[in-house]
Amino acid sequence: MNGYIDLGIELRVKETTEQTYSKAILVAVKGMPATGQAGGTVEITTSSDPTKVYVADRPDTGDMDFTYNYTESNLSNVQEVCDNSTKDILIKLPDGTGVEYKGTLQTWINEVSVGSAIECTLHTVPSVAPTYLTSSEVSTKIATN
Repeated sequence: MNGYIDLGIELRVKETTEQTYSKAILVAVKGMPATGQAGGTVEITTSSDPTKVYVADRPDTGDMDFTYNYTESNLSNVQEVCDNSTKDILIKLPDGTGVEYKGTLQTWINEVSVGSAIECTLHTVPSVAPTYLTSSEVSTKIATN
């Protein structure tokens, strides 16, 4: 296969003390955020350098926001995990591989305009850099029942 589309992206959240993620997804999402951002640079030029000198700064995880369709049920399910405590978050991609990270979550209903669907945002703030997982690793992290 030459590539994948968004069909089949799954989002799961669990307590950090739980061994596996629920078989059920948290909510059907409309897409997924970038899993990182380029780090900045730090200037370390001295008076003896003929040109400016830089070193790479730390990578930035940035905020990772998901959009989902508003229903009372969807909002309620997401609000249950938004308790200001750190959670494990797993994004399963259509090919079975995934991305996992720890972070805190918040959710809200987005602005609404005429002729548009009512949507919500699930805002996650990673506390560690995302880890990329093989399909085998993802499979072992999701409960089978």
